Amino acid sequence: MSDTGTPPVIPAALQQYDSYVVDPKWQVKFTIIWTSVLAFFALIAFPSAIRGYRQWTKEAFGVTENWGDRYIRLANEKKESCFGVARPPPPQCKSRIVARTLSTLGSVFYWTPPGLGLNAGQMILITGYAVAVVLCICTSAELVSNPNRAGFLVLAQLTPVFLFASKNTALSLLLPPFFAYTRLNVLHRWASRTLFLAAALHGSLWINNHIVWDIQILGQQKETSGVAAFGVLCAIVLTSLRPVRMWAWGVFYWVHFLAVPAFFITVCYHTIYAAPWIFPPIAIYAFDLLMRAGRFRLKDARLIPVDDQMTIIHIPDCDDGFRAGQHLRLRVFFGGRMFESHPLSIMSAPPSLSGSTTCLTPADMEAYYQSGSDTLGLVEGPGILLGARAVGNWSKALNKYARDSVSAVVDSDQDEEKVRKVLPTSVPVQVVFDGPYGGCSIELGTYDRVLLVAGGSGATFAIGCMDALVALCARPPPGGAAPRTRKIHFVWCIRSFGNLNWFAPLLRAIARTAAAASVRLTMTAYVTCMCSPEEVDIPGLVVRVGGRPEVSRLVRGVTVGHIGTTIKGSEEDLCTCGCADEALKAQEEDEEGEEESIASDEERGRGVARGERQESVGVCASGPESMIREAANAVAGYAAGGREVGFHAEVFAV
Repeated sequence: MSDTGTPPVIPAALQQYDSYVVDPKWQVKFTIIWTSVLAFFALIAFPSAIRGYRQWTKEAFGVTENWGDRYIRLANEKKESCFGVARPPPPQCKSRIVARTLSTLGSVFYWTPPGLGLNAGQMILITGYAVAVVLCICTSAELVSNPNRAGFLVLAQLTPVFLFASKNTALSLLLPPFFAYTRLNVLHRWASRTLFLAAALHGSLWINNHIVWDIQILGQQKETSGVAAFGVLCAIVLTSLRPVRMWAWGVFYWVHFLAVPAFFITVCYHTIYAAPWIFPPIAIYAFDLLMRAGRFRLKDARLIPVDDQMTIIHIPDCDDGFRAGQHLRLRVFFGGRMFESHPLSIMSAPPSLSGSTTCLTPADMEAYYQSGSDTLGLVEGPGILLGARAVGNWSKALNKYARDSVSAVVDSDQDEEKVRKVLPTSVPVQVVFDGPYGGCSIELGTYDRVLLVAGGSGATFAIGCMDALVALCARPPPGGAAPRTRKIHFVWCIRSFGNLNWFAPLLRAIARTAAAASVRLTMTAYVTCMCSPEEVDIPGLVVRVGGRPEVSRLVRGVTVGHIGTTIKGSEEDLCTCGCADEALKAQEEDEEGEEESIASDEERGRGVARGERQESVGVCASGPESMIREAANAVAGYAAGGREVGFHAEVFAV
């Protein structure tokens, strides 16, 4: 047979587009893009993770109980300051210049416009993610005639969507708290929306093609399963909107729980190319469930109804495996609501001798249980303290249950005073929790001055961080570097003066320890109502009448020492009953002549910032979104002037 030569090659422009060969390559390209960005941030966070590897290895397995060590009261220790011989030498000039430069560059990402709930850094990441998806879908693709590329990119996005949603992943365990799920959850929401838009594009173009070519849409397995998969995805997305999360969390949770497996099943019926891309999400979710199971703890606890607005939850016998400022997913067995899980911040540092200690003692805990001292020593150590403000259905029911149970115990005995001296004003319950999760993303002990700003129940996070930091300054870890912090400023914005009793025992213990350790601690409470003027004895606490002050002035005031003593609060939110008028008038009389001093000190602070002797500042804000936005913008503006500032935001939103 004669050789006819090489067969002709069809020019690329005339070749038929084969989506099942070309489009999977774009899945791989998209995966390389987002994993490369993730690896870059992991490389940045790696040095910090190495420094704290002992702590996060303990936290990886949940809360533990230490049977060997005994609790040591800080007040009995030698009153030694972390300053003087124990204070580390100041950083070299070059190190400070590098830190200021990085702080200035990073301040750009803190800017937060109103309405979006996103800062500039998050918007850049979300925009970059969306652009990568669009480019991978549209580049060299014939979407109108063959929109398979968008469907392939839907499958490729399943892994990042699940990775950013899971509480326990390799990233969150090895590189906490930089990759804590609380910081990645916003990326999960927007990645999910991008996935939904890609699925809508894929489905709508195919439906249009079927209409143009007069092909039946429903009937065949591929088309029917595709429509079913898109319908399930629509249900997931619609029930994930913020109004649903806020007012019908149970609907959001159960739709997610049931619809996600249904989506995986229908998409596997829809295309044979789903198989390789659904395995990583399933593995991520299985690992998350396994780690949660290992972190679950069943404990005896006590409910302490401070008033009709706050319930303290005391869980003793918890000594390690957590840090102050982290949060637990808590279930309380009461009133048939044992299946409801709620996140609550830990407001006490662990009492373990192997790590940071707490300022609290059993005597401080007894201030919550009873006013008398006849039963001194009966109360166990601090363990874990949580605070639940009665604002939602669950927290209101918990507070009512605790108050009703205490009243029932008292009413069952004729001598009420006798009962209150013998029994603590608390209710024993059983709780189940998993965690801890989250935590402060900056090392507060590495900053010269620290500002903690809290609004309402956001004080649970701030008080926990303050407890750990003051205790660290009082007793630096043996063999470790002493903290650099010299001044701590705590600002708490609340409605009523009587709300100070919520955490008064904790604040007294922290103030006592700070005085013994020579740490300069300033605590200021801004109240808008004086309708409950109960006496609150907290050393060093300054109470000012007014709403939330300008956070920008608080940040600037850190360096001039006027924070919490002369910065005025807003008068727009004052109680309309007139209860604060007299206190406000007396406060204004005391403030006469101080404005000139403040201005001169702020001018001196600006001079210091220009070069002579500048101190680093760490700022933590916890509270509603409006406060977090104002604090982030204040820190961004302050750091833009070449100052070394660290910032952490703990926003209370769903």
